[in-house]
Amino acid sequence: MKSILVPLNFSENTHNAFLHGLKIANQLNIPLYVLHCYQSPVLSFSHAGQPDLLGDVYQQITLSKFDFFKKHVPALRQLAEDHQLRHDDIAFIFEEGKLHDVLRKVVAREQVRLVVMGADPFQIAHNIKVPVLVVPEEASFTAITSVAFTTLFREKDKAALQEIIQLASYVQAKIHVVHIMNDSSSPADILQYSEEWRKAFHDIALNFVFLEKTGTVEQTIQAFIAENQIDLLAVVKRNRNFFEGLIRSSVSHKLAFHTTTPVLVFHEE
Repeated sequence: MKSILVPLNFSENTHNAFLHGLKIANQLNIPLYVLHCYQSPVLSFSHAGQPDLLGDVYQQITLSKFDFFKKHVPALRQLAEDHQLRHDDIAFIFEEGKLHDVLRKVVAREQVRLVVMGADPFQIAHNIKVPVLVVPEEASFTAITSVAFTTLFREKDKAALQEIIQLASYVQAKIHVVHIMNDSSSPADILQYSEEWRKAFHDIALNFVFLEKTGTVEQTIQAFIAENQIDLLAVVKRNRNFFEGLIRSSVSHKLAFHTTTPVLVFHEE
């Protein structure tokens, strides 16, 4: 992993994402990029001198936005010190444009391997191809000791598991490989697939877990998280409804999941 990117709008939720991103960057000894982007309004003037006037207005907007950005940088460094995190390898980026467009550009330019999001992650997670760590607003800033990875035992999922193994190795975290079984599942097939995975990752201590679906898939996963003190949930994004349901359903049902557990989202290769 070469670098981590955290987009910030300086809300409390994105501050939490900043801490999570910086913690991981410290543990992996890699740079952290903090991005703040803005959009200029579309302006028009009908009187003479329009080009010059428009240029002046846009320049003032940029200066105002940049001044807002600069004022928050010392507070972020202080936040890092308050949590005993190194902040000497943070690069701050200020750019104009739509967030998802700027993100794609920065991810490619800076060779970013992980984006950490605290606000409005759904559209972003669908528009960039690197893993996205979604940090819920009330997620506890704690060490990662236990990771749950949900899988259908597809060959494409192995790449995501390999990245999780690499991340877990830095923090000595235990990995649970979780498969949700439904009425159409074949126990014999599932056992065969899991045995193939055990052999493929024979040098890694993986805990394979097979869960009977209770209610929805999201509810089954949330129950497992609560019962096993999972610090990080890793999923492979196959469709928008599952990902959003996993995050949003816990809000409506007042489940503890959304207040404590970050979700690491991989894209299906």
